[in-house]
Amino acid sequence: MVTIQIDERTAEGLARQARNAGLSVAEYLRSLVPAAESGSRPTWDEMEGQFVALSTSSPALPPDFSRADIYLGRD
Repeated sequence: MVTIQIDERTAEGLARQARNAGLSVAEYLRSLVPAAESGSRPTWDEMEGQFVALSTSSPALPPDFSRADIYLGRD
């Protein structure tokens, strides 16, 4: 068992959110960190896949883009 210390305001907020979800505070906290329950960690490839999926799409740089383009007009 782990004990954490939080201020009253945070404790009241957690208790309220747990009640609204129909859970005990312990169950509610466990639901916030599901990876800790499973005991498994995502692989690098899984994390990279999530990163790519959540990244915003932006136009690709032109094929002739160079370091000089970054400093263009900054003499």
